[in-house]
Amino acid sequence: MGDRQPSISVLIPVYNVEQYLRRCLDSILGQSFGDFEVVCVNDASPDSSLDILKEYADHDKRIKIIDKPVNEGPMLARHTAYSQASGQYFFFCDSDDYLPTDALQALYDAAEASGADLTIGDMCLVNTNGKKIYRPRSQKCGMTSESYLRSILHWNSPSLCGTLFNRRLFDDKNYTAKTSQVFSEDRILLTEILLSKDVSIQPVPKTTYYYWINDASATRRKPSARDVQVQFSGLFQCYDYVEKHAPHLHSDNIGLIIRYLSLYLEKGVPASLLCKIDPRVESLLSFTEIKRCIGTRLAVHTTLCINLPGYRATMHGIRGIIRKLQGKD
Repeated sequence: MGDRQPSISVLIPVYNVEQYLRRCLDSILGQSFGDFEVVCVNDASPDSSLDILKEYADHDKRIKIIDKPVNEGPMLARHTAYSQASGQYFFFCDSDDYLPTDALQALYDAAEASGADLTIGDMCLVNTNGKKIYRPRSQKCGMTSESYLRSILHWNSPSLCGTLFNRRLFDDKNYTAKTSQVFSEDRILLTEILLSKDVSIQPVPKTTYYYWINDASATRRKPSARDVQVQFSGLFQCYDYVEKHAPHLHSDNIGLIIRYLSLYLEKGVPASLLCKIDPRVESLLSFTEIKRCIGTRLAVHTTLCINLPGYRATMHGIRGIIRKLQGKD
């Protein structure tokens, strides 16, 4: 390609994924759309991921490797990738996931036809048995910053992946990039992008991303105290950003925080630990506040999770059974 600007930069943070990396790269190099570069950031991976990247780069010059000497986490790895990418559009991809053959073509055609800042496809979860669960996020996101942000505050996926971002969203912008932010990192960047300016959106109602349910990933393991701290520091960072830049979304915003607190209490995280993370948590977990913001049902459930370990364990077990039946575990 020489010095010519590629249409799309595919941005991949790489860490400890030797088992899945070939599948990811093969799905990208096998796209029906070919005018792209692949910016792979090896985040000091301890396995053979770097060797695999070099092997692929030797055979396809569209692959660019950035080798970091110290592991800094996916948020900074992505920042490194988009800071050095040269494409007209950016496409984020996690290295244990993969793409349908026509994903980039569908998104690029829609982006060019609409001129949208974000072109958003649907996702499909894939479990270890190969079962696929369709996630139609494009049908929920609307066509404006506010509609998309509101949908995220109501549990639409905040993932960066499977979406085409016009590079102008990143020009002269200093988005947050925190070391070792392994939870809520997608949500933080997407929230800042959506509130940085009036972002136009084009939904694409077809699967453009296969999300692999990887039991070894950080988001799947039982959360440690450190995991909980990182998760909720990210969530409260987004909460504060929305409160500052879109205060009219306060009820949606506070509702998301309370639902996350309730979910983690059900998982067995002590209320005392959550209260140490942010001084606002104690009041947010009061029965009166939950009832006012969400309703009586969640207020009762959350209060019982705090005070009755047997109830909490039973309800979490039931949720786990439901997730298995749905193919999510």
